[in-house]
Amino acid sequence: MVSRETSNIEIGVDLDKCGICLGDFKKPKILPCFHTFCLDCLRSYVGKTGRRETFTCPLCLVETEIPRGGVEHFQTNFYIKAEQTKSLSKLDAKCEVCDTDGKRQVETRCLECDQNLCENCSKTHLKMTSSKEHHLMAVNFPDIHLSPEVTTKVFCDKHKSEELTLYCKPCDDPICLRCKVTSHENHSTMDLSDVAKEARELLGSKLSETKGFFPLLHEHLSDVNQYEEQLTQTKQDISKSISERASDLIARVDKISSSMLSDVEVEFRVEVSRIDFQRRATGKAGKVLASQVHAANQVVNFGSDAEITRNKESLSKRLEKLTKKPEDSDVPKLSLAFSPSRDSGTKIEDLFGSLAIKRPSVVDIKVAEVSIFQVDDTFKVVSSICPREEGEAWITSGWKPEIHLFKVNGTKLKTQNAHRNIDTIVFSNDGSMIVSSSDQRQILKGRNGLDFSEIASLSVHPRGIAMNTNNEILVCAGQSLAFQDYKEGHKNKVLRYSLDGKLLQDFNDPSIEFLYPLRIVCNMTGNIIVSDCQQRRITIHRQDGSLKFSYSGDDSANLRRPFEPRGVACDSRGYIYVTDNANDAVHLLDHTGKFVRLLLTTAHEIYGPYSIAMDSKNNLWIGCRDATVKVFHCTYV
Repeated sequence: MVSRETSNIEIGVDLDKCGICLGDFKKPKILPCFHTFCLDCLRSYVGKTGRRETFTCPLCLVETEIPRGGVEHFQTNFYIKAEQTKSLSKLDAKCEVCDTDGKRQVETRCLECDQNLCENCSKTHLKMTSSKEHHLMAVNFPDIHLSPEVTTKVFCDKHKSEELTLYCKPCDDPICLRCKVTSHENHSTMDLSDVAKEARELLGSKLSETKGFFPLLHEHLSDVNQYEEQLTQTKQDISKSISERASDLIARVDKISSSMLSDVEVEFRVEVSRIDFQRRATGKAGKVLASQVHAANQVVNFGSDAEITRNKESLSKRLEKLTKKPEDSDVPKLSLAFSPSRDSGTKIEDLFGSLAIKRPSVVDIKVAEVSIFQVDDTFKVVSSICPREEGEAWITSGWKPEIHLFKVNGTKLKTQNAHRNIDTIVFSNDGSMIVSSSDQRQILKGRNGLDFSEIASLSVHPRGIAMNTNNEILVCAGQSLAFQDYKEGHKNKVLRYSLDGKLLQDFNDPSIEFLYPLRIVCNMTGNIIVSDCQQRRITIHRQDGSLKFSYSGDDSANLRRPFEPRGVACDSRGYIYVTDNANDAVHLLDHTGKFVRLLLTTAHEIYGPYSIAMDSKNNLWIGCRDATVKVFHCTYV
């Protein structure tokens, strides 16, 4: 069962912390989307994730332009700085500027200069050219819990010495008195303070409406949690009913009951994974909404007349967008039901009962190209890709000894020599690298910088390998080194080994015969998927090896040539991805093996796809001919 991730949606949550380091703000910088971060945190984040001139906000993911000169030129959030500074206010503080003997009592503190100022020095400070636009915070509050009052003047960009005091209605922009008698001479104007008052009232109303959206999010989250509880209860009830029925018929029905329980468990795991995705998405929406409300409150309460007027449209539209309920927000639900048979027939299946499964509609997946790169300068196919948690992957090409570590953007980090030709790479639960050397007929373990030691020596050629839920090694074993050399009569199999090299069993179902199993993978349900390129099909097996389903292409895919599977991969929601070498395509199957659609085709410029892997960040790595790798990011919609 997928563990439930705690998701809280709180209106009064304290967001006066940096959204990156989660600590107190240091040199707070506010973005155009009204989210604020520490300068150093923002600089580091943009350095790691930014693209030439833009990056996405870490909280709301809005695309943001980097100012000319770098992130240092984002506007300082003086409202947050004022909140931090007010705790330093002292009733007996003295002016730090004037040279009077008695040192006049402080009235304000300049947030740019970090200086205490008396009344006379404050007036002088705002008249000086170098400091006329500084932000002065009133000090010596009667109540430290009150919001600090910040005073600032905003001057005309054209007439540098003129303060913005008017609002031009046709141009929808604050102007100064000189602008009024020159470029805006015949335009209708109003006092800027009156317009700002109206803007505050409008945005205040929008804020009230926005806060009313929180109960809807709470209700949606409650529905998701309640659905999971009902689904869990249904699963438990069905499992109990199936188990009781199986006990009555004892050994004769063990196989049937085991099969049905496995199917229920598979459906349950897939569905709970989808529920967890819904919960995280709803919780994230709540956090973004809460942070936006907090940021908007700061602008409305502390913004200057010019600032509130300039930002009213963008902030109003932003609040409206956040509170628009998605049309497809209702959660489609899985239907499970077990019906004990009342039939008195002689067949065990008729006596036992039936399991009815009605699945919700399939979630669509959108792909966006992330990168394309060459592994090396050969013309060999990329034979294996093994992702790591850090957005990196180990890659082999051309069945050579070199193993390369690449970042998702195509940057090569290092190359290691295994001193024997490598076919497939996987990781065990303890983080050890497990590899197959098909020509050396060995399974090896790499530790401490890929210092390989032998796990098992085989009489056949190990090709694809995978780790099952018991941390055992599943091996595609062929009597010939290449599938092109397959001959009738070859007994190619899937074998199961322990990590200490003990052969546990042949992995065969009497109902199916492997011709040349090439690649193998385990999905999140525990099922095992095998790619048989010679048989031109994908087979799905239970953990005991019994066959559940086989896929040999789909008529609706309109394939140009017969289905020719190579690599196979699975994601965290049970979907199966298969490279079709003959048709330059990637087939998308659901967790049961049912064809969903062609996810990638020649339109995505993948040619001769062979290996495939999905990393933890939903990046799909495709290894093709000519040592080429293409990476696509998958989004569930």
